[in-house]
Amino acid sequence: MGIRLRNMMFLLSMVALFVLGANSDYASAELADGTYTIDYTVMHATDPSASIANDYWEKPATLHVKNGEITAEMKLNHSSWIVAFQTPTNGGFADVAVVSEDEGADTRVVQFPLEGIDDMTEAKIHVIVPDIDYDHHYTIRFDFNENSLTALETAASSEEDKNEEDKKDDEPLGTAQSSEDEGKRTHTDTSKPTEEDNPQTNDAAPIALLSSLAIVSAIVLLRKRLRQVS
Repeated sequence: MGIRLRNMMFLLSMVALFVLGANSDYASAELADGTYTIDYTVMHATDPSASIANDYWEKPATLHVKNGEITAEMKLNHSSWIVAFQTPTNGGFADVAVVSEDEGADTRVVQFPLEGIDDMTEAKIHVIVPDIDYDHHYTIRFDFNENSLTALETAASSEEDKNEEDKKDDEPLGTAQSSEDEGKRTHTDTSKPTEEDNPQTNDAAPIALLSSLAIVSAIVLLRKRLRQVS
């Protein structure tokens, strides 16, 4: 029993390493054009801990990739408190672009260029909370979780969908009509007998028998192997 347990644990470990390695390779590789989602944490400027501002950013973020360039899209809550939000641009910091804003829900969606997801991205924010007379400037960092990267749509899949639509559009009208007429004849013409009203099933019997014998043999061999190991 002990040997079997160790073998099983070893197998599970190898599977886990394979899965984690595949995720890491996918995240580290250059992103293909398309749309992705990714989880992230708003980190303190210098400490390896989450910033208090982390709760003001909704997760996950959306990444739009085109020609190898990444644009990050994020949603902020308590939007009225965050009066300024700047990210690295051309060696300095520039205001992010506002995509949409909901004053009733106090949220806004913003976009900004992103160099990559391998390293933390620094940003600067200005927070004002009038009710408590709070006014402070912060430096924060975005720590992206590469293993959470999920493709929503890639340029390749979009092209395949487009090609399929083009094929449907190029199909001659007569082809679709003849297929429809043929279907109607198949369902409505019951006067003509089929070639064989009672198809034979004897051909399937040997296949089922051989499959059963194979399964039984495998079980017997497995039991013998387990007795030897025990």
